[in-house]
Amino acid sequence: MKTYFRTLPLIPLLAVFFIFLTCGTLKAQEKYNLTYIVKEQGSILNIQPYILALDKSELNNHRLRTQRSIITFQGGLKIELFSADEIQKNGLPVSLPDYPESFPANRQEPVFALGANDFIIEYHIAEQKHH
Repeated sequence: MKTYFRTLPLIPLLAVFFIFLTCGTLKAQEKYNLTYIVKEQGSILNIQPYILALDKSELNNHRLRTQRSIITFQGGLKIELFSADEIQKNGLPVSLPDYPESFPANRQEPVFALGANDFIIEYHIAEQKHH
């Protein structure tokens, strides 16, 4: 009887841990040929490290609801991101209202680079205003 009461508090903790893990996996994650494709290889000879890094990424800030968008890496590698509609049709969970129909006209496209340990680095170049 004593052992039962000692393990009982573990059950809610395990439930919370399981929910935490489940929620983390429900968050959109890129998947080659399901959420993006390689459009142009540029001067990159081996794109496999980029695919590994992209598959660990979440690029929803660069995705539109009904049309595809393209992100460009240093070296000219171009990745075409599927629209949120296409991703939903591919059977992945997507909240369509979270995606814009279009990007703002003044949006500056970032430049992407492959970082260490399969991380993608996003560079934003600020426009300088001259007085």
